[in-house]
This record gives sequence, structure tokens and C-alpha cells, in this order.
Amino acid sequence: MLLYKSWLAISVVLILAGTAWISAGPGTDPYFTYSVLALLAFGLDLADGSTMGFVFIILALPHLGWRETLLLAESATFIHAVTHPERVEPRALLRSLCATALAILATQSMFHGATLAHIPEPLRLMLASGVCFIALHALRWNRSNLWSFPYYPVAAGIAGLFPVSVVLAPLLYLTWWSYRLYERRLEQQQKMWKKAASLNLRTIEALALAIEAKDQPMTGHSRRVQIYAVEMAKELGLEPHEIEALRTASLLYDIGELAVPEHIILKPGPLTPEEFEKVKIHPTVAAEILERVKFPYPVAPIVLAHHERWDGTGYPNGLKGTAIPIGARILSAVDAVDAYASPRRHRAAIDVKEALEKVAAESGRAFDPRVIAVLRRKQKQWEKLVAAAPDHDFIDSIFSAQREANALFDLTRRLGGSLDLLETFATLTPALKQLVPADSFVVWVEREGHLSPEYISGGLTKLLSRIRIPMGRGLSGWVAANQKPIINGDAASELAHMGTSPYTAQIAMVRHTLSVPLSDVGLRGALTLYRGHSPLFTAEDARVLSTLAPKLSGAIANGLRFRRAADEAVTDSMTGLPNVAALAMRLNANASPGAVVVCDLDGFKGVNDRFGHLMGNRLLEALALRFRHSCRAGDFVARLGGDEFVLLLDGIGPGEIGARIAQFRETVRATGRSLCKEDVLDASFGAAFFPADGTTSDELLAAADQRMYQFKAQQKAGIVELRQRQAGA
Repeated sequence: MLLYKSWLAISVVLILAGTAWISAGPGTDPYFTYSVLALLAFGLDLADGSTMGFVFIILALPHLGWRETLLLAESATFIHAVTHPERVEPRALLRSLCATALAILATQSMFHGATLAHIPEPLRLMLASGVCFIALHALRWNRSNLWSFPYYPVAAGIAGLFPVSVVLAPLLYLTWWSYRLYERRLEQQQKMWKKAASLNLRTIEALALAIEAKDQPMTGHSRRVQIYAVEMAKELGLEPHEIEALRTASLLYDIGELAVPEHIILKPGPLTPEEFEKVKIHPTVAAEILERVKFPYPVAPIVLAHHERWDGTGYPNGLKGTAIPIGARILSAVDAVDAYASPRRHRAAIDVKEALEKVAAESGRAFDPRVIAVLRRKQKQWEKLVAAAPDHDFIDSIFSAQREANALFDLTRRLGGSLDLLETFATLTPALKQLVPADSFVVWVEREGHLSPEYISGGLTKLLSRIRIPMGRGLSGWVAANQKPIINGDAASELAHMGTSPYTAQIAMVRHTLSVPLSDVGLRGALTLYRGHSPLFTAEDARVLSTLAPKLSGAIANGLRFRRAADEAVTDSMTGLPNVAALAMRLNANASPGAVVVCDLDGFKGVNDRFGHLMGNRLLEALALRFRHSCRAGDFVARLGGDEFVLLLDGIGPGEIGARIAQFRETVRATGRSLCKEDVLDASFGAAFFPADGTTSDELLAAADQRMYQFKAQQKAGIVELRQRQAGA
């Protein structure tokens, strides 16, 4: 800035000194007219930031020398800069002063030079006007300036036809008016072209976004690919039309995936050879689509070859080395970097530096070494451009919708095929974290008028597992009873029915709650999410859960029915004890079952005959309950059928079994006395031990059964009673 101001100060001094010198000389009358022309010409602005000063430079050729012309032109330029400082930037002013000086010196040399003195003056004026055009545009040459060239010979014609007088001022104004009229038309055309080009680009971007949202809704990867590709093209010195082609190709290179079935694109795991062959058609399809667009630059060849490899093993045409278009080589490398650095359905994203190293490892095989070298050198700088690129909310909305749709589709597919509740909830947990994050969530299911937690995930598991909520009470109870959701309800109300509770303070730490009803045939409940931090749950969160709830309800109802059916298959319907099938599974699953004890009731038929079968059933039910209570936590009681039971006693050896059998026998007798008010029931027992008596369930049961019959026979003979009296004595 100091340099510019110094040059301007020097110009002011020279202009003032020159004006004084010219004014003191003889024949100064024409200078008034030229001064007016200079002020007028340099005051008539043009759209490109220049002025009509070129007209004054050409008009001054026949009558003024270079010093006078230079002084008047620079004075006029400076006067306008001083009177309109808001329109003048120091750098632009200095450039204008230099261009004007260059044009004046060049045209004066051309017109007054001895070399062309023999040429008629009109022709010299025409030649000088051409030199003036070149000199004025030398510092900012652009093809778009060529349209203004005809006005320079027009100015030369005015200089040759009209004498020096004030009549030149109207002619100058008319020239400027016609210039501006044509300039405005050009501006309108340019605006229309820009608008059409902008519309074309926006259409391309919209199409690219739709393709990307279908392919990879987890991240907006096209920004990195486009920025890297365009910057790489500039770094390698590609022509402007090649850069524009690459800019467009970097948005549309995957358009051919429209021809690939969606289940292949969305497949989370590796593709089969047949599926990969289907994927390989997308460059060809994309190129055929883009050929129809008739881009003014070569987009289709880049897209067609972007999966070719440097060593010739790519597709679709197996091109090798420099036979691959440079745009395709660039696009292939930057797309590979972004693919590694972006999350996919079957893997997480990796760091950009690590992604670059993976791609660089394929230099000379998959990728052009020159492209990789530039990528290594410039990656950090380009990544900053990616970070600074604006994020558009509407793009995020597209990706969000796609993520939700894919997550719900995948979740409902999994729920629909699951009958195991553990599998159902294992599928639900990660999906909910993605769709509606929360600290904890509970699947509440109604049982006998209360909601109990069927499944709990998160930090509140210990607390919530102990809660039973009456239907209609609390937040989840109200939702289940009324089948309406609640957004951001009071979590403390879950415990309100319990009065003062030691857990009240813990659940009070939950700030936001979202609950939606679950309902299916034979099922009522609620899915409730608890969040101890901001933000609040939104109506959008409730909508997502409400969309999921019917599928989840059906999966839970099916799971509960399947569980009941499975339980019934291994449960004795009368006593609730495990049945023969459950016993076999337990024996086969336990490598060392300890003691296997078979119990057969004595006198049970007499109970049925005297007191009726209803009393017999009550006896069996009561005995099953007492056997359960008499056993330890690791023991197992099953009903074989009729009046026979089996007890698996962990860690019991032959030395301890007698006392245990005596205890069980007394349990049988006490049960009979309790219900029938007299001694009507006894039992025979037989025990077998693993592995001494067998290693399979059949062997152990057979040994225990044999000893049970021996026990029964001895009992009939009175031997057992005698031995027991002796032991008591």
C-alpha cells in the first residue's frame, strides 16, 4: 500500500509541474478543448472497470505530442480518482495509470515515428488505434475484450474526419453510448449464459446427491472427491476445459450405479463374483448416459475409465498407463482415498492420512505414480479446503432420511425373522443407538396388571430391573394403558406409586424421557427411553419410535409365544416341574451330575381311590413345590410322569445320600398328612452316582431305577424300617 501511495504522490507532482510548463508555452489555446475531452473520456466508465480514455488518446494523435497527451490523460485519471475515491482502489488506479502511459507512448511512436511517416495519416491513425487496443489490454488480456476492438478504428475515423473543437465532445458521448448499449446486451447474454450454466451445474449436483444418498448415506463424500480432483488438475497443469470436465465427472462418476440392483449396493459384506460382475457395468452405463448430455468438455471418457488400473487390470476396457485419460487417473486415486476415509456399512472410516498410505501402497499398480506423488505433497492443504467447504442442511436431511430408512429397513427385516427374544433385543440395541440415542431404554411388558421390564439396556439397568409399575400409573404405565406416546415426560413419575423410594434420587437424575406404546395380540407394554443430558427428545424422535413400535411389538409377542411354547415343551403341565425332555437335556448338558435320585410314591393309588383324583393332583402339586424348596440352588427336580420324580443333586456322594433320602421321604409323608389328615403316603428312593454307576443319562436313570425297586422291595419286607430304628438308637 505504501508503494502505491508513493507512486500516486509522484504522479501528482509530475502532473502539476507539467501543467505549469505547458501553460507557460506558446499556443496553448487547443489545450482547453483537449482538457475537456480528457476529463469527459476518462470520466465515462465502462462495465469492465475501464473508461473511454482510449478515444482521447487516439483523438490527440494528430495535434498533441506524447508529453501533452500523457499529462492530460494522467491528470484526468487522477482527478476522477480524487473526486470519486469510493470507486477507485489503489492497485487498480496504478494499473490504469501504467496502461494509459504505455498506450500513449506506443500510439505516439506508431503515429509520429519516422519509419511510418510515408504512410498516409488516416492509415497511420488506424494502425495506431490497433496498437492502442493492444497496449491498454496488455495488463489484463481476455478473449472477451475482443468485441470492443471495432470502437478503436471508429475513434481513429473521428480523429481524421473532425477538426479539434467542442463538437468532439458529443461524438465522444455518442461513441460511449453505443459502446455501453452493446455492452449491456453482452451483459444480459452473459447473465443468461451464467444462469443456464448455473442451472446445469445445480441439476448435476442434485443428481449426484441423489446417487450418493442411495449409495452411501452415511457421509457426503462428493465434496472431498471434487475438491481433491479439481485441485489435482490445477497442480498438474491441465487445460481449463479439462478441469471443468473433471469437476463435473467428480460429481457424476457413480451415476451408472442406477443400473446396479440396490440389494447389491447396500450389501454390508463382500460381493460374490456374480455380484461384482454386475457392479462392473456401472462405468459403461454412466458414460452412455453422460454422452447424451453433450457436455462442452470431455466428461464421459473420464467416467468410463475411472476404474481402470495403471497396470492394465482394471475395467471395463483394461486400459494401461497413460492410455487412461489423465482425468480418470486423478479421479481413481482421489476416490480411493475418500472411500477409505468414509464410513461404509461393513466397516468404519479410517483417518485420511492412513487412507492415503493405503492408496499410495498401490502406486505403480493401481494408480499413476505422478498423481500419487502430488497427492502426498498436497493432501494436508486440500483437506483444509474440504473442512472449510460449506455444509448444506438439505444434504444432511437427505442423508439423515436415508440413514433412517436403511436402519429401519434392516431392523424390521431382522425383527421379522427372529423368534428368540435375546436375539430380538440384541438387534434392537445398536439400532436404537443410531436412530434415537439415549442413556437407557426399557421394554416394559404387562403381566398380571403390572408392567415389568422384559429388557433393559444402559446405565439404569440395576435400578429399573427392580421396578414394577401398575398399569395406568407412572409414565410408562400411562402410555401402555392409553396407547399414546409421551415426549419428555417426568421420569420420577415411574416411582410415584412407590411413595418414598431409595431409588427416587437416582431416577430423578434422568432429565428427559420418551415413551411409545407397544401393542399386539396378547401384548401390551411400552418402549421407554431415558436420557440424563440434553438435548430434549423431539417429535421427530417420537415419529421414528412410533414407526418402529408395531414391528417391535410383533417381534416381542412372537418371542413371548415362542418362549411359552418352548417352556411348555419341557414343563409338566400339572406341577410346573421340568418334564422328561427337560431332564434328558439337563443330564446331557451336565458333565458331572453328581447323584441321580429316583422317587416313586407309595400309596398314591389309594389316595386317588379314597379321596379322589382332585386330591391326588393337589398332592402332586404340593409335593413338587416342597421338593423344590428342599433342594439347593444347583439341584434339579423333574417329574417323570404319574407318581415318579427325579432329583439331580450336585456334589452329593454315597456317604451323604442316606440323610438326604430320609429328608425327602419325610417330606413326602408330611405332605400326605397335611392334605389328607392321616398317614396315607410314603415313597421309595433309588440313587445312582456319576461316573461310578454310568456316564450317560440312560445308564444313570436305569441304575437309580433299579435301586429304587430294591428299596421298595426291602421296605415291603420291613428291612428299611428296622435299619432306620437301629440307626436312630
